[in-house]
Amino acid sequence: MLKQEPIPRSYNELSREQLDERILRAKEQFGEELCILGHHYQRDEVIRFADLTGDSLKLSQQAAQQQKARYIVFCGVHFMAESADILSSDAQIVCLPNMRAGCMMADMAEDASVATAIEEINALTDSKVVPVTYVNSTAAIKAITGLSGGACCTSSNVRSVFEWALRGEEKGGAGGEKILCIPDEHLGRNTAVAMGYSPEDCAVYDPYLPDGGLTREQVARARFILWKGHCYVHMHFTPDHVRSVRSMHEDIRVIVHPECTYEVVGASDASGSTEQIIRTLSEAEPGSSWAIGTESNLVNRLARRHPDRFVRILSDAPSVCTQMQQIDLGYLAWTLDNLAEDRVVNQIRVDPQTTEDARIALERMIRSY
Repeated sequence: MLKQEPIPRSYNELSREQLDERILRAKEQFGEELCILGHHYQRDEVIRFADLTGDSLKLSQQAAQQQKARYIVFCGVHFMAESADILSSDAQIVCLPNMRAGCMMADMAEDASVATAIEEINALTDSKVVPVTYVNSTAAIKAITGLSGGACCTSSNVRSVFEWALRGEEKGGAGGEKILCIPDEHLGRNTAVAMGYSPEDCAVYDPYLPDGGLTREQVARARFILWKGHCYVHMHFTPDHVRSVRSMHEDIRVIVHPECTYEVVGASDASGSTEQIIRTLSEAEPGSSWAIGTESNLVNRLARRHPDRFVRILSDAPSVCTQMQQIDLGYLAWTLDNLAEDRVVNQIRVDPQTTEDARIALERMIRSY
């Protein structure tokens, strides 16, 4: 858990209208010098103040393009704010309103464990192994990935990055024979299958076991070595949810995030990143019915945005990213009030060497779009 200093009690005593007024006043005071970023999973009362909304990489890229913004306030989670700091200029300050807004998936891989995994896997095979790291990871792991000849990826372009990793160097690829996919095993497996490989072409590396629990023979058979990690939001969905929603709605289409399990993705009509899900719903026929397997705030927002379509969460109960919910109006107002008084709180700073190495992996990812 990241450390967060308590905000003054007075912020908890303010009404929503008073908090709204403080935030609007700060936005007016700073004008183009302030850029508030809101991730799609953020709560509605916060995201309505965002100047830009999107997934983690899109927001970081857009933040880097805000040349006039002195302050970038990222209403997301810690690894996202790190990416924004890496991609923005040295003159820009990135703040995270609540430092407790972390990511359990990102926490499932530590930089020392990743470095050990690369050494162990290379000792078990003579094949070239290229690490591909999901953006849902720390800056330190992104840096290790860059230095090891690998790249970052998003759920939107993971297939393109996998193809780059396995493409020969003479054709502009990394020349890899195997991929180490960090830290979400489900994204890796689902992408491998979408590329025409079999689940048997994947092996799971458990960082708590010697050699990840793998033998030389298992590594030899595997094309994709998957870090044992997951997103608890997307693990919430099961094949039973797919069967249940189909039994209740005959013509419903099911679309899920590729962080869901292989079984859930296989039972669904389609899978796609957050941005791809949003685009699919925007292009869908009026009157069509959809069950969506991803974070509840986004699903509810899509239902309101498309009242002429039936849209529901895939499961019977909400699936909420509790880390994203750590940021509320009180924390946002507190952050902006401090900036207005020329005090920077909760600044996210990635050291220069880590920034340089991590940017290598991020730029390889960006080139794969």
